[in-house]
Amino acid sequence: GDTIWAAIKGFAVNNDGSNKVSYSAPSVGAQAEVVALAQAMADVHPETIQYIEAHGTGTNLGDPIEMTALTNAFRTQTAKKQFCAVGSVKTNIGHLDNAAGVAGLIKTALALNYRQIPASLHFEKANPKIDFDNSPFYVHTALKEWPENIDGLPRRAGVTSLGMGGTNAHVIVEEAPK
Repeated sequence: GDTIWAAIKGFAVNNDGSNKVSYSAPSVGAQAEVVALAQAMADVHPETIQYIEAHGTGTNLGDPIEMTALTNAFRTQTAKKQFCAVGSVKTNIGHLDNAAGVAGLIKTALALNYRQIPASLHFEKANPKIDFDNSPFYVHTALKEWPENIDGLPRRAGVTSLGMGGTNAHVIVEEAPK
């Protein structure tokens, strides 16, 4: 009798360990790989993903690397631009350290259930190191209805969580079956 808010379709976890310049520096390659692996496990095409809940810490180093990795993962299958919204729960509640990933997953499950994409609060202008115009992503600044997916597919999202030391996780979720 429990309510199902969303279904996890696929996931991946990796660690880029020694393949980066320092312990705290993120890696584009490993982040892109974990997104692509989760999409493959879920057997979904990137164009059917309408929202990404990014790790999105608002840093000059991490956010451009994360968006480059997401773009690289999506670009393996599509050249389409600005079709997928991106946001981060951190604009709403701050960084929750070890609980940041689960907070993003909960936010995304609720957004799928209510069919609304929450606003990215306090967004004024993009980091100049992120080329949103030529990426699959856009930042939206107001609550909006989540449109139906192409070809009648369920609404879908990806959730990224990145850890200090190089642990990367990504899940693909979709709205719960009726």
